[in-house]
Amino acid sequence: GGTLQWAAMLLHLLGGILGYWGMKLLGQDEVTARTSGIETSMKSSAFGFLLAKLHFGDYAARVPPAVSVVWMALIGATMAVVWRGMPIKDGSLTGVYADDKGKDKE
Repeated sequence: GGTLQWAAMLLHLLGGILGYWGMKLLGQDEVTARTSGIETSMKSSAFGFLLAKLHFGDYAARVPPAVSVVWMALIGATMAVVWRGMPIKDGSLTGVYADDKGKDKE
């Protein structure tokens, strides 16, 4: 129940936080750090489900990865939505998105 929910949530939340701050500590720009944070928080719980299905006969072994899939989606999507609304201050936005910066949306 609750212990499994907390464990799954913390796995993805801490993964995202460590992915972000790990990149910042390595001197990466804000875009790279945010991308790493989102990607690290979204590590594949579906793979865990597949491994449980293939290697364990008990259906209960499939429950933790199934719960983790929900938290993976919630945490990763929340990080992406929050960061999308926060401006990037270090000037690291380049490429196509930089060209759109400051233009009015039609």
